[in-house]
Amino acid sequence: MRRKGDENLFVKFYMGSVEDKLASERAGHPIHVEKPFVTINVPGDPHNVIDQVAKPFYQQRFEDEWRAFQANQGQQIEGWLLKTWPVVNAAQVKNLEYLNVFTVEQLANLTDTQCQKVGMDASTLRAKAKAAIDAARDGAATAAQAAENQRLSDELEALKAQIAAMGAPKVGRPKKETADA
Repeated sequence: MRRKGDENLFVKFYMGSVEDKLASERAGHPIHVEKPFVTINVPGDPHNVIDQVAKPFYQQRFEDEWRAFQANQGQQIEGWLLKTWPVVNAAQVKNLEYLNVFTVEQLANLTDTQCQKVGMDASTLRAKAKAAIDAARDGAATAAQAAENQRLSDELEALKAQIAAMGAPKVGRPKKETADA
């Protein structure tokens, strides 16, 4: 039940504790219970963070992350990691990660307002990220087309071999001659 734009969010479920007010009142001292929490970070804005008890709404909205949390896998960052992208240096990666931007896709989808928070050259980096994603997408399409061409060429060669085998003289015992008596 994801919403438009959710693919850019960094969502992490974790176990946190909250005070059980009723049990604390009875015991006369603070009693805490563990509950699942959710942290939602907006790339490019370190001050726009949701961190609260993971209500069923969040569990359904971020179903993949919730399942990963339940399986003890943690948050899996999907996409082209900034630290593997040769266009940015280590300092830029650290600055962008502070702003919750971990992938080239997240960088490419930053709004103008978020770019202002990133700082100088953010618009240029965003344009380079969009161009890199487009180039990678085009390269993937070209590679897929080349693979398909190779598969069809191999299939054609196999069919030619079958046809050639059908027209070749048959090997084996010659036909029996019958005598007309």
